[in-house]
Order: sequence, then C-alpha cells, then structure tokens
Amino acid sequence: MLTLLCSLLCTNQPNILLIMVDDLGWRDTSVRNGPPEDQTQAQLHTPHIQRLADEGMRLDQAYASGCVCTPTRASLLTGAAPARHHITWWTLYHDRDTSGKHPTLRAPDWNKEGVQPSPDLLPERFRRAGYRTIHVGKAHWGAHGTPGSDPLQLGFDENIAGHGSGAPGSYRGIHRFKNAKSTTDFSKSSIWDVPGLEAYHDRDLFLTEALAIEASRSMEAAVASGEPFFLHFAPYAVHTPIMGNPRWIDETQGLAPVEARYVSLVRSVDAAVGVLLDRLDALGITNNTVVVFTSDNGAVSGYAGRPANRNAPLRGSKSSPYEGGHRVPLIARWPQRIPAGASSEAMVVTHDLHPTLLRWVGLDAEERSVPDGLDISSILLGEKDQLERFVVWHKPHRTGGQNGRFMPCTAIRMGDEKLIAWHAEQRFELYNLQTDPGEQHDLSQTQPERVRKLSRVLSDWCREAGAQMSIDQERGEPVPWFDAW
Repeated sequence: MLTLLCSLLCTNQPNILLIMVDDLGWRDTSVRNGPPEDQTQAQLHTPHIQRLADEGMRLDQAYASGCVCTPTRASLLTGAAPARHHITWWTLYHDRDTSGKHPTLRAPDWNKEGVQPSPDLLPERFRRAGYRTIHVGKAHWGAHGTPGSDPLQLGFDENIAGHGSGAPGSYRGIHRFKNAKSTTDFSKSSIWDVPGLEAYHDRDLFLTEALAIEASRSMEAAVASGEPFFLHFAPYAVHTPIMGNPRWIDETQGLAPVEARYVSLVRSVDAAVGVLLDRLDALGITNNTVVVFTSDNGAVSGYAGRPANRNAPLRGSKSSPYEGGHRVPLIARWPQRIPAGASSEAMVVTHDLHPTLLRWVGLDAEERSVPDGLDISSILLGEKDQLERFVVWHKPHRTGGQNGRFMPCTAIRMGDEKLIAWHAEQRFELYNLQTDPGEQHDLSQTQPERVRKLSRVLSDWCREAGAQMSIDQERGEPVPWFDAW
C-alpha cells in the first residue's frame, strides 16, 4: 500500500501544514484521556483542535524530542535526537550558556549555536521536492548572531516573525509585540521583539491572531502559484509571558488570574487552528493537505502555586525527565488516508515526523534518510499498532529559573519501562508506565536486573550517538556512562 501511495504522491503531492505549539501540555486541550483534573483543564475548550482529532488520528503516547523548546525544534529539522545533534538546551547567543548552575557539575561543550544551514534540513528537502516552504511564528532554531537565526537560511522561502528568540516581548499589537513598559514608549529594542509584523503594530490584535492571518495569506498565495506548500506554523503561545487574550479571558470562571490568562492563550491557539482549517476548506484543498498538530515539550506548571498540576495525572513539567516534561499532544489528519476518529498507543517522537512527511511527498529512501527518526506511516495509516523501538532523552543541564530543581539527567523508555539516570548522584529511577503512569513507585531497588539491562542499552546508544555527558567540575572529566555506575 505504501509503495502505491508514494507513487501516487509524485503526481499529486499533498500540502503539509505542521502546527508546532509552544509549551502546550498533553492535557491542555479538549482532546484528552479521561475527565479534567481541575478547573483549569475543565475550561480548556478547543473545538477546532477537537475537530482535527475527530477527522484524524490522536496519538496518546507521543513524545517531544526534548524537554525544552530548541532541542525538539532542532530534532524536527534534522531527524536526529538531541543527544546526537548536541543542541541539548535552549539557545539564545552562540557564545553564552543558558544552563542553570549546578554545585558539582557543569554542562558539556554543547551546540550553543543551534541549527545551522545544511542541505539535509527538512525545509531544504521539501524545496528539492518542489514545495514552497513557509515558516510563520516562533523559529528558535539558531542562536542570535548566527545564520541559523534566520529561517530563510535554513531552507524556508518565506519567514514571518521568526528569529533567534523563543518568546515574544508581548502578545499585544498595541505593544508592537515588544517588551514595552508602556503602550507609548517604544524607544528601546530588545532581542524579544517579534520581527516583521509592523502592519499589526498599534492595533488591538493578539499575536496569535496576526500569525494566523499571515499564514492564511501565505497558503492562498502558494495555491494561486500552483505550488504545493510546506507550512510550519509555530505560534509563540503558550510560552511566557502569560498574557490574557481579551477575546477569551472574560469567558473563564473561578480561576486564579494567571490561570485565566493561560486558558485564554490556549483558546487563542485553538482559534488560530480554526482560521487555518477554514482557509483550507475555502481553498478546496482540505482533502489534499496533511495537518499535524503537536507541541515542543510538556507544559510549565504551577503558575497559581500548585506544583505540576497542569500535566496531571502525569508527573513533572517542562524541563523534567518525567512524563509531564516530554509527553505532548499529537494529532494527524489526512482525509481518506489517515483513519478518522482513530487513536493509537504507539510510542512516537517528534523527529519521526521528518522521514514520515518526506515519504508522503514522494522522496526516496536516501533523500529522506535521518539518523534517528522512524517512518511512522504504518501507524498513522492504521496498518500497525506498535513499533519496535526505544526513545532516549538527554539533558546534561540543570534547569534555571522556577524549575531549577530539575537536574542533569538522561532517560530511556523501552516498552512500558522507563529508566531515569541522574548524573550528579549516579542514581537510577525505574518506573512501569503501564501500571504507574504518574511515576510514583520507583522500582530500581527491587528490580536491579531491569536497571542493568536498560542502563546497558542506554549506554550503548549514547556512545554510538556521541552523546555528551555532564562534566564533573572537580575532576574535569565527563560523568561515567550509565553501565559503569
């Protein structure tokens, strides 16, 4: 079936709309497993994202490649895991380490420049397949002062509002999307100013809405030119600053102010999804457009003082090795190909999208080859239930800021088992995610043989990938591989 499908695509290539939301948790939409855990989840109404799930497939065991933004976004473009491409933390300047400070360890010499131009990047490959490549919104692939900070250098024909920063100065057009102290003084610029949206300055319009308008226009222009398009739509939302969208915030009830603002951010993302889906319908290209919706990491939690509540019942949040840090929503729709209203328990990860989408546009095996991502076509087309694989997350950094409690670590999931390795203490935690999805019962002391097996698999893979371990400050050497602990 896939051979026939690919031969058909060479003459009728589908458009690709990839929606990469920022910091959106696994439970942050109406498309969730089980009832809401609290009042915030109960008010996250997302009818347009729900429409995608009803018309496509929901993947309930989907993971981000990293636990913060840049590593995951880099893995999408490269098809490689963060441990391999060495962009293991978020970038800003090419010569500054954004890692938090640790008392006994320091981060290795990781790739602070981020993604840089290469013919093997996802948008470059789409261009070679005859696609118009469009980026709208947050980029955050390459650090400021490097070519990679400009999406046009990474294979995109069009860049709207993307640069080297990962958050907006403001979500408000009346602030000119700048980090302004008032709505009248815009004399100072900063790296957080969103570029290229001057037409919306001084207007009472939310950033997410402006980006949706621009993305719709770009799709329409591509269709008018007769070109298939790859559109990477990446709203800065729901990243900080947690600013309320006036269009939605008054509809929330009984929430702490910051939680109400967060709900309005999520609903603004849903509204943007609705704008894009409606434009596909109006252009008559819905049936020939693949839509993928996902997030770059788990949600930040505890804005209203409750720890890690937003990802409940999962443990942890953004920057954490626990499920709340990595588990993300993933929905894929392709009418008449992907089964409508379907769900899957297959374990998939962001960098799988790279080879999968390229197969669907007709590129041969060599042209879509990547180091780590797997072609998950058989899952999405309903032909297989599961894949033989494991997934590794590698974070040789301490988190700064409010989540500074998350220390350098590496984790592996194989089947239902998940092993977390903490670098400083050279200590393991082992969980069975089938019986303990909230990771509350550490089995490492009672199942040492499973720890040994998983630590060997993890060590072997990390050696092959060239993973960089945390550096012991006293010895000046990397922490030993896990099978030596």
